Amino acid sequence: MLKNPFQIAIVFALLALIVKLSIYLLGYQHGDMERYIFFIYTLILCINVFFGIRSNKIMFQNEGRQTKFGDDFKVGARSASFFAIIVAITTYVYYAKIDVDFFEIKQDTLINTYPEKIKNAYLSGALSKNEIKQKIIGDIVNSKLFIYTPYFQAILTLFGLVFIGLFYSALFAFTMRKIPGFK
Repeated sequence: MLKNPFQIAIVFALLALIVKLSIYLLGYQHGDMERYIFFIYTLILCINVFFGIRSNKIMFQNEGRQTKFGDDFKVGARSASFFAIIVAITTYVYYAKIDVDFFEIKQDTLINTYPEKIKNAYLSGALSKNEIKQKIIGDIVNSKLFIYTPYFQAILTLFGLVFIGLFYSALFAFTMRKIPGFK
């Protein structure tokens, strides 16, 4: 059995990597699957936190001690944080080295929506021609230089998974204290 949160995080991060690469190899990385991968990562994170807390409880029971809420929360948060760090690193490598065209396709999709947006903004009279030009140029530069980069996606993944992991850690630490089979 896995003994510490880092081992558990590695196992589940490898599972997340396998899922991400399988989606890439099947060619489904664009469209609806972009949303689904978030839910898949969240599910894997949830299971990771659960097993992290559970393994700690087993270790404490073998020593004849009982865990406290703080102990359970710390172990769950540690497991979630290790998982988030590993997945963020693999996310960066994935977008920088494996699926390098992903952001170009996203930018093309964004740019292709601009003619309709320009037409609607001009017809509604909400913005002048110069304001429309400035907004579009700003959006394109922002997306090209900042939003659609592997670095930004890795940071977004890291912080998102850490915060969701902290929530799951608190939830499981509380729930596992109330259910008799997990004390």
